[in-house]
Amino acid sequence: MSSKISATKTRLLSSLTFKIFAVCFASTHIPLIALVVFLLLGFDSNPAPVLGIILAATLIGTIFCLVTLWLMLRPLHDVSEAVQKYRAVGAIPQLSSRRKDEVGVVANGVTKLIADLDGTLAQLRVQASTDTLTGLGNRRWFKEIGTLEVVRAARENQVVSLIVFDLDHFKSINDEFGHEVGDRVLIAAGAVIEQNLRPYDAAARIGGEEFCVLLPRTPARDAVAIADRLRLSLAIQTVPPLAAGRVTASFGVYCGDARNETLEDMMAAADKQLYAAKKAGRNTVFWGTANPKDGSLRNQR
Repeated sequence: MSSKISATKTRLLSSLTFKIFAVCFASTHIPLIALVVFLLLGFDSNPAPVLGIILAATLIGTIFCLVTLWLMLRPLHDVSEAVQKYRAVGAIPQLSSRRKDEVGVVANGVTKLIADLDGTLAQLRVQASTDTLTGLGNRRWFKEIGTLEVVRAARENQVVSLIVFDLDHFKSINDEFGHEVGDRVLIAAGAVIEQNLRPYDAAARIGGEEFCVLLPRTPARDAVAIADRLRLSLAIQTVPPLAAGRVTASFGVYCGDARNETLEDMMAAADKQLYAAKKAGRNTVFWGTANPKDGSLRNQR
């Protein structure tokens, strides 16, 4: 029985409703208490001093009520500001309250909910921008990143190169060995890209067996060298039960002019080089550039 009474007492003392009631009750009775004390102490009971003590006690009670309620509800104001800040700039609030009443529960609950929500949104953003099979970016992500990079290159008057490549005879691999083997080939291609690119390059799987690589601040010669390195790395991959050398790709490289071309223009130009590489017999690199004076390179097998 005593434990139930103790639990009830604890719940009551931690109740915001009880606290507000207690504050309001005390505030409204401060004038009466002050008057009783005033009279018990034998002070003059004439109307003027009595009225003065009542007015002073009423003012004190009002100030006490306002300050106490503001302190009790202050965490809700902090929660409101934190929610608005999160919606505006994505800042996760660092609110923590030791209070056991409703305000403490709300403050701690909102903090946890926002943290959980932010984590979930971060996962969704990754899923929305990532190719789940290879771990590279997807087409949507690549266009967003690529467009920003082209704008930056135009502003800084720098070159941008693109590599587009397509796995050779990929359909026949799927037809002969099944889609599971085809998926392993795609995974191997993604791993080769990640192993051979620089930290500031961007790569994505933009189609079934088609990949695209963005090379900032990279002239045509260096882009062709990177493409050929990728080509050679793919050719030595072993994906059982495929025979060694079965995984190859055709590459199209294009070095664009960011001041006069969009990302879509550059991708279309790189695609033309890719088709030329396929017509030339596959497992080769073809290149083009927006600068007609750049003739120092040759298309290569």
